[in-house]
Amino acid sequence: MVMIDDIEQETEPWLIEGMVCPWLTILSGQPKHGKTILAGHIALSLINNQPLLGKSIRPGNHKIAWMGYDGGWRGELQSRLKSKANNQIITVSPIRSLDENLWLTLGLELKDKGATLFVLDHLYGMAGTLGLNDANNCAILENLLRPIYELFKIPVLVLAQAGKNEFAKGRLAHSVALEGEARCLLRLYEKRVGGHRKLDISSNANGEEKLSLRLTPEVIEIKESKDKPTREVVGRKSIEIAKKLLSSQPSKDSLTSWSDAGRALANLGFSVNAGAGRSMAMRFREQGFLKEEGGKIVKGDSLLSLTT
Repeated sequence: MVMIDDIEQETEPWLIEGMVCPWLTILSGQPKHGKTILAGHIALSLINNQPLLGKSIRPGNHKIAWMGYDGGWRGELQSRLKSKANNQIITVSPIRSLDENLWLTLGLELKDKGATLFVLDHLYGMAGTLGLNDANNCAILENLLRPIYELFKIPVLVLAQAGKNEFAKGRLAHSVALEGEARCLLRLYEKRVGGHRKLDISSNANGEEKLSLRLTPEVIEIKESKDKPTREVVGRKSIEIAKKLLSSQPSKDSLTSWSDAGRALANLGFSVNAGAGRSMAMRFREQGFLKEEGGKIVKGDSLLSLTT
């Protein structure tokens, strides 16, 4: 135990200012939205000591360790990055075991090799047959990765799939426990022609940032930068979300409080966390789309009038 006045201030600089932290960063997005491409640009910016999206990097002799799980990932990585990587990328054979000793050995080997960032591409491959909506299973994965960034001081960037719901906006498809462990979240969404994407950055230290990008294997650039609070969900979208909330529950007794509704909205990807979900549910109550009746959250009068 340490008294609060005796705690040493964390001074470890971020690898990329406000974007890649010294601990665990999660990059999520739907399949084929450019997660591996963005991770590649992150790697090259560090290796070549070049700012990324106007953000400064931690100077140094950076060496990137990359573990992939998809078939042919080494060849794809080589074709995309070799010409600019200056032989500073270490490809690591995927570990398909939950044996903590193997992961500890990996951390030690990465430290010996001088790795300054470990990219794990992707979470599904690491998890194997584990169900990622189970918080206990998520804790198993977190405990395997934690020594790499806490004990061996090698930052970890994990690529993960986002929910397919149109309102998810790149948010991780699994238990909120995984996002809770990360100190920075990168969310890719709204794939458009020409490489246009949206990127939301959320971190403990730097708050929220929303960027519009052009992202291709050759180019990453800001097309438009926005730093505005998310608009409140109103109108037709509110109606559809309220309907989805109620229809997705296994029984009419599932939602017994506004906190239950908040957690359900977060799990569905409509809010960033349970607290924000509860606030959203309370707004729906004010709009008449939800109400509390008999100790349960049910359709509000406005929603009933629309469905009768």
